[in-house]
Amino acid sequence: MILVGHQVAAAAVAVAVMVWLLRSRWTHAHPRPALVLWQISGLTFVISTVGILLGFGLAPFRQGFFPALLDLPGRWSELDAWHLAAVAAGLLLGAWLVVNQLLSFRSTARARARHRLLLQLVAQPNSDALVVDHPIAVAYCVPGRHPRIVVSAGARRLLSEVELDAVLAHERAHARERHDLVIAPFQALRRLLPSSRVLTRVCSTIELLVEMCADDRAARQHGREPLASALERFHANGAAGTPAGALAVAGAAAHVEARIRRLRQPERTAFPWVWPLACALLLVALATSVSIFAVPLR
Repeated sequence: MILVGHQVAAAAVAVAVMVWLLRSRWTHAHPRPALVLWQISGLTFVISTVGILLGFGLAPFRQGFFPALLDLPGRWSELDAWHLAAVAAGLLLGAWLVVNQLLSFRSTARARARHRLLLQLVAQPNSDALVVDHPIAVAYCVPGRHPRIVVSAGARRLLSEVELDAVLAHERAHARERHDLVIAPFQALRRLLPSSRVLTRVCSTIELLVEMCADDRAARQHGREPLASALERFHANGAAGTPAGALAVAGAAAHVEARIRRLRQPERTAFPWVWPLACALLLVALATSVSIFAVPLR
């Protein structure tokens, strides 16, 4: 059962870090390091959860999971019903998660491809973005290898020149830093378990941190006030729908309000000294969890 113990320990470390992140205030002051921990802890938790099931099911073989699974067809009779059920559950859970991620990526890619085709028909190219002749104020990024920054005619009328430049810088930050790849795995899990309040809260937290990262890049180029003022105008003008797979400058109302407060009243929270320790613990837990899949123990 040593395999199960290692996987349980890895999962416990991941959960502890995620709970700490949800309860911490420093994350808004330092969104990038927070996102690093979210990504490592999420991956560690998923792999270790599958590993717990496989570790229990394959424990009698006293091998790494992959070698044990290769031996399984000829040695399945050595396992009782509980161990076989655990192996089946682990394999099904792993396949379910992988297939869901692939289907989610494909669905998002198709939605973005359709929207790019639509933009070719209705949008007018400009020096800094594609302009859609629509009275509602919107600005968003369609990410990918060939990203598109889109702004409506309504947004151009609503914003001053400096505000518009800040908004476009925000969207270019999404495109250049591939923020869509940061949030995609978590969004796929939310689609898999839409009724999970915890997962919904986690996804919302990560989406907010991603927006704050883009805010920081735009603020460094154009200052905090122009972007805060633009967000305020978008918020007062009413929310507009965002195309599937796109990243909009003004999303959920609560997020916009939090970002405006952060831009105008930046928190001076110190960078947590325990961040390197948490990162190291997660990397050790992840490496241990992954290595058990391949390394024979005898």
